[in-house]
Amino acid sequence: MVRKTMSTKLWARTIGIFTLAVVAPNLTSAAESSWVDLAVHNFGAPINTLWAEGELSFADDGTMVFCSAREDMAVAPGDPKDLYIATFNEETGGWNTPVNMGLPVNAAPATDVDPIRLGDDREPWITADGNTIYFKSDRLATSSPANVNDLFVTRKVNGVWSEPELIGLPISTNAGNEHCPAILQDGQTLCFASSREGGYGGADIYCSQPDGNGGWQEPVNQGPNINTAAQEFHFTQDASGMVYFTSNRPGGFGGMDLWGSMQQGPNSWGPASNLGSQVNTAGADMCPALPPGDDTFSWFSSRADNSLGNIDIFWTNKLNVGATP
Repeated sequence: MVRKTMSTKLWARTIGIFTLAVVAPNLTSAAESSWVDLAVHNFGAPINTLWAEGELSFADDGTMVFCSAREDMAVAPGDPKDLYIATFNEETGGWNTPVNMGLPVNAAPATDVDPIRLGDDREPWITADGNTIYFKSDRLATSSPANVNDLFVTRKVNGVWSEPELIGLPISTNAGNEHCPAILQDGQTLCFASSREGGYGGADIYCSQPDGNGGWQEPVNQGPNINTAAQEFHFTQDASGMVYFTSNRPGGFGGMDLWGSMQQGPNSWGPASNLGSQVNTAGADMCPALPPGDDTFSWFSSRADNSLGNIDIFWTNKLNVGATP
C-alpha cells in the first residue's frame, strides 16, 4: 500500500506556523526550517478545541477522522465523544471545519437501555481509500456481563456512511472490551486491543486475518515483545514494517508512552523501543497515526506545553521518533 507524499512543511502550514516557509521556502532562515523539523506541533484550531480530542487516522488523500468531546457539535447532549471528519484545504493552507459524522455512525446515549451505553464512539481507523472506518463504540455495552466496548465498521456507499455493523465473534466478545482497531500495511490484517482471557495481562494487542467468508479468523496474541502485564493498544504500521503502539509498561517516561517494534514475520515482532522524549512526556502520550507520506508522525497527548485543551492532537517530523529496528 503506497501512500501519497505530504511534506513536513505542508503540515506546518496546517497549524498556521511558518506559512512563509511553505509559499516562499527560499526566504526562510535555516533556524526557522530547523525549528519546523525539530519541534512538536499542535494541530491547532479547528482540529483541537478546549475539549478533549483523541484518536485519529488518515486516508491516502489526507482526510482525517478523529474523535472529540466538543460539546457544541455533539449528536446528543452528554455524549462523551463523537467521530469527526476533517479535510485539508490547500487553497487556505489549513483544515476545513471538522464535520460530526452524525447518526447513525455516532450513537446517542441510551442509558435507559443500559446505564453504560453513553454514546461513546471513538478510536476510528479509516482505510487508505477512505471508504471504510473501523471504530469502537459502547452502543451495545452491557453491565452484566460487563462489556463496555465492541468493534464496529461503517462503509461509504454512494457518498453516505452506512449503519455501523458489529464485528462479531471471534473479534468482539462478551467480556473482552475490544477497542483500537487498525489495519496493517498489507491491507488485510485487522489488529485491535482486548482484555480477553489468555493474554499477558491488562489489554493486549491481537491480530486477525479475513476468513474468506466475510468474517475473521481466530485472533492471535502478538506475543511478549508487544504485550506485557501492563496495557498495550493501538497498532499503527509504516511502510518499513515498523509498528507503533501505546503502552504503560515499565521503562517509559510516565503514564502512557508510545513505543515501536519492527515486524519480523506474521504475528512476530522485534523487541519494543520507547519512542523517546520528543514525543513522550510524564503525561499520557497515546494512539499514534501516520499522515500520508513518510515524514510526519501524529498522536494525541495531555502534555502541558503548547496545548489548547487538556488533550490535543500533535505532530512532529518522523525523524524525531526514536524507535529503532
